[in-house]
Amino acid sequence: MQGREGSCLGATMNTTPTESAFDELNLSVAPRKAWLLGVCGMGVGPLAIYMRGEGWDVSGWDDGADSPMRVFLTQAGVRFEERLPADAAIVGRSSAVKPGNPLYDAALENGSRILRRGELLAERAAEKQLIAVCGSHGKTTTSGMLAQTLAAAGTDAGYVLGGLYRDPAMPPAHYSTATPWLVAEVDESDGTIRHFSPEITIAVNLDWDHPDYYKTEADLERIFRELFERTRRAIFIPAGNARLLRLTRDLNVPVFTVGAGGDFSYSVVRARANETQLEIGGKFSAGTIVLPTAGTFNTQNAMLALAATAFVCDGKIGVSPLGKFPGMCRRQDILYSGDRLKVIADYAHHPTEISALLRLLRETHLGRLVVVFQPHRYSRTRQYAAEFANALAIADEAMILPVYSAGEAKISGGEAADILAAVTAGTRGIRTCENAAGCLARLREVATEIAEGKGEETLVAFVGAGDIDRIAAAVFVRELWLREAGRPRETSEGFGERMKKLLGDKAVFCAEKNFGALTTLGVGGNAAWYAEPEDLNELLILLRGARVYELPVFVLGRGSNLLVPDEGFPGLVVRLCRPNWTRVMRVRASDNEVPERACLRAGAGIKLKEFCAFAAREGMGGFEFLEGIPGTLGGALRMNAGAHGSTIFDRVVSVEWLMPDGSLHEATREQMHPTYRDCPELHGAIVLSVLLRCEAAREADEIFSVMRTLAEVRRTSQPRERSAGCTFKNPPGDSAGRLIDSLGLKGSSQGGATVSSVHANFITAAASARAEDVEALVRRVRGIVKAETGITLAPEIIFVGKDW
Repeated sequence: MQGREGSCLGATMNTTPTESAFDELNLSVAPRKAWLLGVCGMGVGPLAIYMRGEGWDVSGWDDGADSPMRVFLTQAGVRFEERLPADAAIVGRSSAVKPGNPLYDAALENGSRILRRGELLAERAAEKQLIAVCGSHGKTTTSGMLAQTLAAAGTDAGYVLGGLYRDPAMPPAHYSTATPWLVAEVDESDGTIRHFSPEITIAVNLDWDHPDYYKTEADLERIFRELFERTRRAIFIPAGNARLLRLTRDLNVPVFTVGAGGDFSYSVVRARANETQLEIGGKFSAGTIVLPTAGTFNTQNAMLALAATAFVCDGKIGVSPLGKFPGMCRRQDILYSGDRLKVIADYAHHPTEISALLRLLRETHLGRLVVVFQPHRYSRTRQYAAEFANALAIADEAMILPVYSAGEAKISGGEAADILAAVTAGTRGIRTCENAAGCLARLREVATEIAEGKGEETLVAFVGAGDIDRIAAAVFVRELWLREAGRPRETSEGFGERMKKLLGDKAVFCAEKNFGALTTLGVGGNAAWYAEPEDLNELLILLRGARVYELPVFVLGRGSNLLVPDEGFPGLVVRLCRPNWTRVMRVRASDNEVPERACLRAGAGIKLKEFCAFAAREGMGGFEFLEGIPGTLGGALRMNAGAHGSTIFDRVVSVEWLMPDGSLHEATREQMHPTYRDCPELHGAIVLSVLLRCEAAREADEIFSVMRTLAEVRRTSQPRERSAGCTFKNPPGDSAGRLIDSLGLKGSSQGGATVSSVHANFITAAASARAEDVEALVRRVRGIVKAETGITLAPEIIFVGKDW
């Protein structure tokens, strides 16, 4: 039996659950299953997240598993499976996954129903009131803006973007049960735009593109005209766009123009580097607004989003019109900012986009502009070789890398050399590079000139939609960091200056933090540097900086089980205590072997006490034993914390963590090897989140009653004075506390440190205690036990920066 490709809107569609998978449990109906190929891509990834919100059981595969999309997929509960699930109802695919790909071919041979990303999105959107954002450039930014302008105006719309927000705490997709509205970026590149029938369409612009699919300009115009004809309620276009005005004539829905002299009018009052003040009128409520955007394109995108918002929300826009919009990734991303050298990356890949970008950079940057351009697709390069050459001529210097094929075969006239051949006579400074190494050699010269005070202030822009940001840009930026770290003046103080510049004034980052005071023992010196990253982006910045400056990193939870030396810690202490790290949500179980058990996904920074209380309120039993353990979920996982015969890994489904080199890892419980008070896989790791399975559903009152009983046991059996918790791990078949007590060591002291008279495996610290007192007493007790019993007790307390 052969698979079925396409046939999306005419197919019988299942009823979508009305509740979000992240808000409520619906275990009475088995979720539909989807397997998505190219799931880490910017098109398929957000759709996978949205479908999880609908209630689908989503898994998928992608060769590019190091994509930043993976973090969001994991958080949403999307699993990575290289084999097609036997009962998958749908196989979705990126258009880049074509016949000949072994996974695609396996799905076809299996008889699976296979849909391209656009077809699958159209099918999901058919059950919503779709606001489609289309056009040649700016779709992702406008979609991202629209989702936030609607939220700012009080409308919680669902959305499926084609990229990532610059704020890593904001997912690229959201399923809403509050309203029927869905904002989605509709892509014309593969023809799947023909499957959408929106309530509202926003066309940001229209240039001839994708000559690999549309053989003539008229073909492209025709598919947009057909989309406009299927639109049910309203169309928004920029005022003055002659092509779009022509294509939207004689329609049965109102067409609103946005811009100077348009239905929704605006004019620029003042433009600055990072904001634009506008006078608005027409169908907008007259007044003045300030947008945190710069440049003609960004302002136009924002105003199209605001016009559609006013239409949906009965004329209302938010007090802060763009709401929480943080910008989109790969849109003028600042990769490096030095005294006289700045490096950015941008996704621009069409000559119109590149011209607009470089003109904006010319307006906002007075020095030298150096561009590294990676053409995207041979067909586009052949179509626009002359236009690319003209756009690059705006820069002082431009280097053209080999074409990023995006799956296309080479064609005559479609290579980097053809852009160079189209450069107008007399234009200087444009050249090709055989590979990234050739480009990097010139950039090193530029950096050296600036370091030696010879070159003028320079902005380097990496431009393109391929992998330029992850190859050439990443290598160059790392070299700049290393160059700075290698300067004699760049010591640990240089690290602080660099972090403050990259993290911004609002970040929690400081020098000489009292580290000992942050522990439950309360002794010890300062940390050279201390930070509370807001999100994954800030955490990665800190780790990269620490790696370049060769600083040790320590991740702090609640501070239990720690002893900080009196001399302190010479590196960076990171504490994951901001809201993004302490969230917990209830999710459906995806483990077929235990279909009736629910799960909790939680951030590593949540305190165990708060996590237990959340689980109890949700009626999810099995976590009670964690009550009273003075730590965070991340710390509990690293040491496989436990009590009353249970350990944290008894409940683990999967764990996600980050290593100091910035690499992201995820493993299921079966792939990990926890032991008593340890987990080897998490040595040196920074735990980000965990998926935990409850033991059984029980009444909340019953769970809280158990927790109160366990808390009372702890209160009566453990000292109330300051301590780090249990000092030693229990040896096999015995108890450390019993051994210490049997040797009459209760009450033994060293300076301000004392073996507790309540529980012999606790060392308490008086106000006068020093870390050296605790260290000496630990070693003394350990030595006596060894001498008297032959048993070597292993300390459970971590000696920060040292080894017992």
